[in-house]
Amino acid sequence: MRQAPFCFILYSFLVLALAANSGKLYGQMVVGLSTDSLRKLIGATPDDTNKVNSYIVLGQQYENNIPDSAIYFYRKANQLSTTLDYPAGIIRYINNYTAMLNVQGKFDESLKLQQQALALCEQHHLDDLRIKALMNIGVVYQYKEDYQAAADQYLKSLPVLERTADPRSLSLIYGNLCGLYRSLNQPLKELEYGELSVKYGEKSKELYTIGRAYHNMANALKDNNRDKEREDYLNRAYRIGRRINDIDLQETALINLGDMFTQTAAPDIYLYYFRKALPLADSLGDVYGKSLALEAIASGLFRKQQYRQAEQKAYEALTYARENEQRESETKALLLMSDIQIALGNLSASAKFRQQYDSVYNAVVNKELVKNVQKLETEYEVEKKQSQLLKQSLLLEQKSREALRQRAWLWILVAGLVIMGLFLFWGIRYYRQRQLLNQKKVEALQAEQDNIRLKGLLEGQLLERRRISQEMHDDIGSGLTSILFLSRTLQGQETVLARLRQTAEQLIRKMNEIIWVMNHEQDTLDRLVAYMRLHIAEALDNAGIEYEFSVTDPLPVHTLSQEFRRNLYLTAKEAVNNAIKHAGATLVTIFISAGDRLELIIEDNGRGLDPGNTNTFGNGLRNMQQRMEQVGGAFTISGGPRGARVVLSAPLPV
Repeated sequence: MRQAPFCFILYSFLVLALAANSGKLYGQMVVGLSTDSLRKLIGATPDDTNKVNSYIVLGQQYENNIPDSAIYFYRKANQLSTTLDYPAGIIRYINNYTAMLNVQGKFDESLKLQQQALALCEQHHLDDLRIKALMNIGVVYQYKEDYQAAADQYLKSLPVLERTADPRSLSLIYGNLCGLYRSLNQPLKELEYGELSVKYGEKSKELYTIGRAYHNMANALKDNNRDKEREDYLNRAYRIGRRINDIDLQETALINLGDMFTQTAAPDIYLYYFRKALPLADSLGDVYGKSLALEAIASGLFRKQQYRQAEQKAYEALTYARENEQRESETKALLLMSDIQIALGNLSASAKFRQQYDSVYNAVVNKELVKNVQKLETEYEVEKKQSQLLKQSLLLEQKSREALRQRAWLWILVAGLVIMGLFLFWGIRYYRQRQLLNQKKVEALQAEQDNIRLKGLLEGQLLERRRISQEMHDDIGSGLTSILFLSRTLQGQETVLARLRQTAEQLIRKMNEIIWVMNHEQDTLDRLVAYMRLHIAEALDNAGIEYEFSVTDPLPVHTLSQEFRRNLYLTAKEAVNNAIKHAGATLVTIFISAGDRLELIIEDNGRGLDPGNTNTFGNGLRNMQQRMEQVGGAFTISGGPRGARVVLSAPLPV
């Protein structure tokens, strides 16, 4: 069974949604007026500062539902403010317009405008707007993942805001700090600021602010493993979104609820949330959210074994992701399409989608690898410059000490030998302290370089495993397949040809098993069960034996080692082969359950076991016993005159 890994994707989505609306903090709200009323008010208002503020407020009404209209009214406010020479109006335009730029990913343009706003605040001594400009610059840096710069901006403005700002402003700044500490992987600090965001949001009684605070709190609770409370806050945020007709609030809550239930609930539950989120993402033009929802819906249909519907939806998700350059969603959709084709029995189509997945995935991995290398190179250059500065500092200090010594000799002539002794004593002590400090810095730099080399070695090993697996699949696999097809074209010597075909088919199966074991992407429990189900069913179908295959649902999320997957699969395969070759069975039942331990029961209705003959299956039973012992598990076999029962049990990793 396949579950979409939304957890790290949804975090980025929610931080963007929060930061994008931080500009709303700085407009002047006109309470109690609808958009129609505001339009009439603007039409009847002369071209003055009040009209500028009305344009800003009207744009805010459209921002979450009709972004193009919001941008239109913000630009009207800027044009009128420029004509009136009204700096505060220009700054409020920048605050709101850059929120839209952040959603569109235009962070450099947004940062440039916010720096212009900060310069205007300082030029015209607009202290209240200056604090807000600092906050908005922090938001953009947070988008750009420059968390140190973001923290500097927030901390510059926070003390003044805590003394003077209204609860709504405090709720938003605490929400941004909550997201910042999430990026820094400090869940306790994240939860602390999430609670403050909720506290001041509720105190403000402004529903939009409360809804955003609930989303921040839900993220913090997720990172602190408090899912029950997280669900409650997401439901509250969704209800507020419905109440104020904020589509963005609703979509964010629905996608987070769907993500949460993909890990714990049946497919029908999380499909409900993603299907409700899909039209909202469409109405907002949210490419990222729509690609997430489409792939999640296809994955849920696959888990429900509605393979044709899953195929259609996965194809739609794949097409949309490609059209909108959503590489991450594209790779997940390709992998899902490969799984669906296996379930439908279209093995050649599955291989085609898997090859496409490998190609796209390798491109993404290579891009990340280049990014990491560039980051390491940058860090190295910084360290190199720091080392050069340190050497220059040491040279200056040495020259300074030389000058002190010369002056000391002059004082010796005047004050005597006592003063000379004091200067020499302190000079030597200072020099030794500097030597010790420099030695510690060199040791720290050496340790950092060792860590970088170790990281590069581990990444190289992982890439080498992928290369070996790919070459086995492409080169050896294609060669064995060619032998198999050639054997089918030959005439005569049917016994030799049959054995040749059988040997080639066995080698291909064994090679595919090796590739499957080496592939780190197949190291989850649901992947192991899906693989066993496919190949055991194929063996029983080929033998003409009926079978029943059942699995407890949902399976828990576990990552399994290569040794565990290989030994468990080969033991189960051997048990089924015994039922096919020796038992004379007409029905085989396989049941898999998972809790703290994985338990697999294989029963057949064959001729059973002879208690007096312990060599019924040769060395097979001893091999099965040894394989289960290697993974800390247990193997038992029982039966009588009719039927046999094999039980495999092994502890799952925590």
